[in-house]
Amino acid sequence: MRRILVVLGSAAVLISGLVLSRGATGKSDTGPRAGSDPLPTSITGFDPTSAGPTADDSGLPSTDPSAVSAAGDRHVSLAFKPGVPVQLVVPFGTPNHPDGVRARVTANKMNPDGTLHVPSDPTTVSWAKEDAAPGSSRGTVILTSHINYVINGQLVIGALSDLAVYAKQAIGKTISLKLADGRTLHYRIVAGREYTKEQLAGDKQLRAELYDQRKVYGPASHPASRLLLVSCGGAFDEYTGEYEDNVFLYALPVR
Repeated sequence: MRRILVVLGSAAVLISGLVLSRGATGKSDTGPRAGSDPLPTSITGFDPTSAGPTADDSGLPSTDPSAVSAAGDRHVSLAFKPGVPVQLVVPFGTPNHPDGVRARVTANKMNPDGTLHVPSDPTTVSWAKEDAAPGSSRGTVILTSHINYVINGQLVIGALSDLAVYAKQAIGKTISLKLADGRTLHYRIVAGREYTKEQLAGDKQLRAELYDQRKVYGPASHPASRLLLVSCGGAFDEYTGEYEDNVFLYALPVR
């Protein structure tokens, strides 16, 4: 699926449903920046239809050739029960969210141009329901939200405003998704990455890696999807009303 510019983290003005960009010149930086190195092996995943390396219980690649053929993958996927997320819970505090985050999650299709839907309310998070669902045995569960938004003249801090902070300070910590069926799934934060929107637009291979829906993550005995939280970051361009970067935070299921 085609995804280029993922999130508009703009500080636009929402008036009666009409979004008006603010026209001032200049740029300002938002603070910490996530790295842009290649993703760690624990979340690069493996193709279940190939005979390539799988993963052990640490989430890191191993040389144990478990049964991960197409037939084997169909078998193990029967143990999974995908669900619809309704709330994202971040139990630890940050400067923007000292009491953590409890954000409503809505299910949405992609936009007609192939970009991800982003709720106008920055305190709400959107799940890309055309991609992997929480509890799936492969692919990437994608959650998006604005970094912030000016609504009726007031700046509202977004639920995902601190992704770059998490990438610096919260690797190894646990976040949760509450599902519509009453289950709660827990995820361990593994890595954060940040790229300019121009870089994302011009690198199809990078986008395919970031949003992968084909690979299996975690140990071969417990294949799983990975969780991706994505919002804006980097410098804010006051002329365009947009942030220059997208920040990606990855997490793996805790079993």
